[in-house]
Amino acid sequence: MPQEGHGIPNCAGHEHGGSPSASCVPKPRFEGFNDHAVDRSAPVAPATMSAAKRLRRLSSARANSVASTAPAPAGRSGGASGGAGSAASGGVGSDPSGTAESVAPSPTSCAPHRYRAETMTHTPFWADGHLDLAYLAVNGRDMRAAVPDDAPHALTLASMRQGRVRVALGTIFTELGGDPAKDRAAYRDSLDQEGAHRAGLLQLEWYEAMERAGEIAIVRTRGDLARAAAGEGAPGIVILMECADPIRSPDEVAWWHARGLRVVGMSWGHGSRYAGGNARAGGLTDVGRRFVEALDACGVLHDASHLSRAAFDDLLAATDARVIASHSNAQALLPESERHITDAQIAAIRDRDGWIGLNLYGRFLAADRRATIHDCVAHTMHVARIVGTDRVGLGSDLDGGFGRESLPLEVQSTGDYAKLLEALEAAGFAALGGTREGFAHANLMRVLEAVLPA
Repeated sequence: MPQEGHGIPNCAGHEHGGSPSASCVPKPRFEGFNDHAVDRSAPVAPATMSAAKRLRRLSSARANSVASTAPAPAGRSGGASGGAGSAASGGVGSDPSGTAESVAPSPTSCAPHRYRAETMTHTPFWADGHLDLAYLAVNGRDMRAAVPDDAPHALTLASMRQGRVRVALGTIFTELGGDPAKDRAAYRDSLDQEGAHRAGLLQLEWYEAMERAGEIAIVRTRGDLARAAAGEGAPGIVILMECADPIRSPDEVAWWHARGLRVVGMSWGHGSRYAGGNARAGGLTDVGRRFVEALDACGVLHDASHLSRAAFDDLLAATDARVIASHSNAQALLPESERHITDAQIAAIRDRDGWIGLNLYGRFLAADRRATIHDCVAHTMHVARIVGTDRVGLGSDLDGGFGRESLPLEVQSTGDYAKLLEALEAAGFAALGGTREGFAHANLMRVLEAVLPA
């Protein structure tokens, strides 16, 4: 395993360099998508949220920060994981004979990006700032299937197309504290660098497999973004890492960027070795500050959702780059949790010309009852009055593994997104200067245009 400052080993015998691992363990290609290629011996978690994630999400919504420190990195424990799930349905299959398909660059191969936002022709489609597509897939959801009206879940690739979601920030989300034998997005603890790396790499390879199958198009450049916005082909997915533990050191950022990573949130609620989280106090660690420098060198966009207050402040002190909150609501309306962003943080994102996405998870909209579309409007209008109507949009987290029962009553699928526009108009969003196209896609697209390479 490469340590900070030691560079990224290139495995001899791996086509185009493969993973930035010092070991040459073959990794799965997700080819063929047939039942015969599926490893049925590996357990598959239910299609809805794991019990561990559900408890951690609820805890994250309620938690007060407690002091902690990020642990030092530990030694390596193995190579990439094999595949399981329904390959035929857009789950994960396994072919150990395959190899990775991207060049592992040198740690200094990325130069800072400086881009000008270009004018776009707006069409009535959606750009969603936060969808846990790969997490749902590797834990067993049939991501190619339509979603019946009576299904307990809300999101698949098919439902994205049905709801005219042409662009989305698709996450690589890994779970600290889970059982990797039961939850394929899990790793043991913050010392388990190799477990986190394997779990993250598995999800990255799922996105690559879906791209080869024509189900999605990974957005790596402004040209890719424009094609997705025009509806040319499959939905465009901008890869966002939600908690950066799968990146074992700052030296690996360039490799992940070469594979398509474009947005990073350094922490989830539990924190990471780089930064404190909303349920775990602490700012940026020393390695976290070097990590920010590596992200900036590659032009990777910063996502502040889930950062602790101290980590948020440290991030802004460490970089002058643009910052978004991909799926965060107003702390002023739900004051009991650090999971939400304060008015001061909203203003700071405005000053960085960033963007804030409305999270549709019910407990992040209304704490003591079932959320409604009126709660969605209240959070959006509160944020928009501070950040501006041109810096708000949808970061739905739909359905994040938690199921329809935790969504607002009136917004149960991507097909219901248009109801948000109607409700915002009724509440005076246009009077503040907002537009339907802006909230639906143009505001987020402007930020992505500004940071993506040509």
